[in-house]
Amino acid sequence: MRLLVLGATGLLGHELCQQIKRSDFDLVTGARSGADLNFDITDPVTLRDSLNTVSADLVINAAANVNLADCQENPMAAFAINAAPVQVISKWCAEQNKKLVQISTDHFFDGDGRKSHDELADITIVNQYARTKFAAEEFANTCPDALIIRTSIAGIHPDGRGLANWAFNQISTRKPMKLFNDSYGSIIDTVSFSNALLDLIASKASGVINLASSQISSKQEFIIGLAKVIEVDLDWGVSCSIADLQPQRAKATGLNVQKAEAILGYKLPGMMTVSGELAEQWKRQSG
Repeated sequence: MRLLVLGATGLLGHELCQQIKRSDFDLVTGARSGADLNFDITDPVTLRDSLNTVSADLVINAAANVNLADCQENPMAAFAINAAPVQVISKWCAEQNKKLVQISTDHFFDGDGRKSHDELADITIVNQYARTKFAAEEFANTCPDALIIRTSIAGIHPDGRGLANWAFNQISTRKPMKLFNDSYGSIIDTVSFSNALLDLIASKASGVINLASSQISSKQEFIIGLAKVIEVDLDWGVSCSIADLQPQRAKATGLNVQKAEAILGYKLPGMMTVSGELAEQWKRQSG
């Protein structure tokens, strides 16, 4: 079975491809650079030509601009990356009777603290990033049996990008840290996510599914958890509100993962398990 991963060099795409290589899939990677196929996903002609060339049985779209400030300042460019390509991919998959997996986000909820949102919860859009990702879901929904994954991920990327790399580096060198006590989510590590996603694909799951940690925590609790697993007392962190950041962030992005767990037949990891997995990845990369 041939599988095409778009956004293969990103934070999620990189780890997802590592896990796929350990499976029975025939993997083809796509990205702007550094992949099997290097192209601009915002060019619909090139994108469709690439889909025709690979003729994958399953397309995972993990390509996205996740820089909230950039999306807010350049909404048309954000739409061109995060949403418009999904329309092309979804149409191609429908025409060719192929499977689409769209990686979405958890940035659709706000104002209700530690609430656990299931797949039918009301949507609240607070910034352009969320707006483009929700548009992508709408496009993906035009493809029969598409699998749309809402998630919040953290991972260790070779180039040092991402929340976990930043946090471990700040913690290990005792650099200043702001700890947001009013921003809630259910962050999962990229290894656990990738393995669970492949299991969902094997189960032929479709529709919108939350795939995240089974435990909702504040950003402050999550960072303290990362410090704990590397045996550091984060006694210098400053507790503060995410309301001070611009553009506006969704503050209550906890996801209810009961649907995913019922399909998978196992529990998804809690916060400290996620923290431990991230610490192991960080230690291996740091040598």
